[in-house]
This record gives sequence, C-alpha cells and structure tokens, in this order.
Amino acid sequence: MKKLVFALAVAALVPCLAFAQSAGSGGGAFSNAYLIPSVVCAAGSLDPSNTSAVSTSCGPTNGGGAKILFADIKVPSANNKDVLLMASLETSILTNTQVSTNGGNKSSSSAEGSIVVIPHIFQCPSNDCSGASGALVDCTTNTSTTQCATFPNQVTFNDRLQTLSATLGSACFQDPLTLVVTCSTPQSIALLLSTTSAHSFNFLVHNLSSGVYQIQLEIGVQATATTNSIAAGSNVSVGVGAGSLVNLLVQAETPFDTITLCKPGNANTPGGAPAPCGP
Repeated sequence: MKKLVFALAVAALVPCLAFAQSAGSGGGAFSNAYLIPSVVCAAGSLDPSNTSAVSTSCGPTNGGGAKILFADIKVPSANNKDVLLMASLETSILTNTQVSTNGGNKSSSSAEGSIVVIPHIFQCPSNDCSGASGALVDCTTNTSTTQCATFPNQVTFNDRLQTLSATLGSACFQDPLTLVVTCSTPQSIALLLSTTSAHSFNFLVHNLSSGVYQIQLEIGVQATATTNSIAAGSNVSVGVGAGSLVNLLVQAETPFDTITLCKPGNANTPGGAPAPCGP
C-alpha cells in the first residue's frame, strides 16, 4: 500500500510559505486563461509576395519557455519519498497548406507544429523559493541513481505534420470574343486544419533529499512550414491555453518500498520491442 500526502495551493498567486519541520507539503498552479498567447509560434505564409518577410520556422525562443506553471514542495527527511507531478494543458495547432501547379508538374507543401512539456526541478537555497536567498539551482537529471531524477524527462503533448501534394494540369479558359481556348493558368488546392484539445501526463521525481524545491513546467513550441512552389505556400500556428500543475508527495511503504523506473527498450530499431516492465 502507498500513502499519498497531498496539499494543494494556488502557487502562482502566493509567495513561498514557511514549512513545518515535521512533514512534507506540496502545492499546485492553475490557470483558467491563456498561459501564453493563443498563437505563440507561427511560420510560413500563403502569400507568395510575403515569403521574404516571413520565417519558415520558429522554436522555443519564439514562445513558451520555463516557469509557465510552477509549484513549491517540501520533502521531509524520511526515506522512500518521491514526488508525482500531474500536468495538464489545453493545446491548439493550426496547419494550412496550399499547392499550385500546371502542366502535370507536382507541387507539395508541408506544415508541422508541436508542443513539448519539460519538467524542471530546482533546489531552493535556505528553503526560500522567492529568489531572495539566492538563485534557484536546477538539479533535474534523467538517471535513476542521481538526485532529482525526473521520468520521463519530456513528453510531446501535441504534434501534427500536414503534407499536401498534387499533380495537376492547367486550368483552361475560352475567350468570349475570339473563342480561343487557353490552358496556361495553374490550378490550386488548399487544406486547412485547426484543432484544440486537452492533454495530461504524470511525471515522477525520484531521489529527492530533504529540503524545499520548486517544480517548473517548461513548454517548448515549434513550427515549420515548407513548399516547393513559389505560387504555393504553407503556414502553421501553435498555442497553449488553460493548464494546471499539481504535485503529490508519495510515500512508498513496506513490503512494496520501491518505485520501478523501467529501462528504455529498442522499439525504435527495426524489429525492436519495448523493454519488459512488470512481473
């Protein structure tokens, strides 16, 4: 049996508090509005005349970043203490692709957007997470035997790759006066897809020594737009809406006094399979 010690607070709205010495404590952060603007990362353009002024890609520095959501937690001196992080986000991706071609030539356009969540664990000097006692120290690792081991170290909450390809003939028009038929105008096809969805994932922080820590949720966004035709185009927008972060202090008790961190398998190799994780 595992005993969960749970305390909840709106950590984004209150300063760090003094903690009791006898037990651990946790917290959380909630937002019912946009954590970052609804469009935080946009790339590409469907306007051929504007391609020189529009970037075809953008990365985490263009939107998102660390400490989008954060919460403080105190870990007591007792053994077998771990922290369970529960992160939830509302995410949006818009992909828009357009192809234009004639004479049996092929045109392609692609738009890709992704949202990646990365937890960070910071030690608070002198149990003060406000920064007044010194800079917070990032101790996040992804090795099970080291302090502040966080698993998984990142999760893709949303990702979409949209590719539109077409091989088209020319559009034909007849002059109403001369009745001459001309077939030289390119034909175009466009595809737009916009979705919003909510996602959640549980992270485990292992091997924490006693003390006070701040848990920060970093959101990395990325967008890429490509096309092989000047007359075509593509664009993508990525955004993040409401979200929450809750941490739980987990006490593992005998006879089940450990939490298993499964080894990675070789599922990404040809013929590979996930590593066994269970009895």
